[in-house]
Amino acid sequence: MIRINLLPEQFRPEKKSILPYFLAVVVFVLGLILISYFYFSLYQKNLQIEVQKDKLQKEYDSPTNLRNEDGEFITLSGIVNEYRKLDRKKQELEKRVAVIQEILSDRIIWSENLFLLANLTPENVWYDRIRVTWQTFQEKVIKLDPKTGKPVLDPKTKEPQFEQKSVKKPILEITGYVISGEQGERQISPLIENTTDPEKASYFVKQFTLLRPKIEDTEFNGFSVRKFTLEYLIEAKPGVKND
Repeated sequence: MIRINLLPEQFRPEKKSILPYFLAVVVFVLGLILISYFYFSLYQKNLQIEVQKDKLQKEYDSPTNLRNEDGEFITLSGIVNEYRKLDRKKQELEKRVAVIQEILSDRIIWSENLFLLANLTPENVWYDRIRVTWQTFQEKVIKLDPKTGKPVLDPKTKEPQFEQKSVKKPILEITGYVISGEQGERQISPLIENTTDPEKASYFVKQFTLLRPKIEDTEFNGFSVRKFTLEYLIEAKPGVKND
């Protein structure tokens, strides 16, 4: 018996192929196989790493051929821990030494300087007062950004900008009198020369810089004397040694 489909072509049922479904199943199966392969591969590598880790840990904890002071064998872990402790102690000592050196570098040994000042003093000079005071100076310093703490750069030259800043500095103030010498003169210049000449007092000059002398003629117990006040800027420098 012959069947004739008289429906128009657009209404006729299409014959579906199983090929797309087959390909989808094949792709899915291959995907599962690849995922399983990568999973087992990573699992095996992880097992190998754990085995190697356990082996190293055993070696790390096992005794070595070295002995401590008590004659006991030392483990590698003990050596590492001892090294870390010594390294921490070394860092702490380095910090302490740095702090001590910083303190000593700016320290004024007053006993030595007063002894040196006495040797530099002419016979016709005596002192009424020696003290340390503070004075304010205007210095040109690099301008810093208050937020970042970095230098402020000039937008045109890209060089650091400067500003005037008030800085307090220590001053060695020496007050005394000069009487007439062998030649009948009351001169303060020999004392000034002795305390400012690097050849005569290099140790003193490295630490003290004469600012300005104040001199006036006056009387002391009925004798004509010359009163003076010498101000030295204290500039302790690291590594200063007595020559």
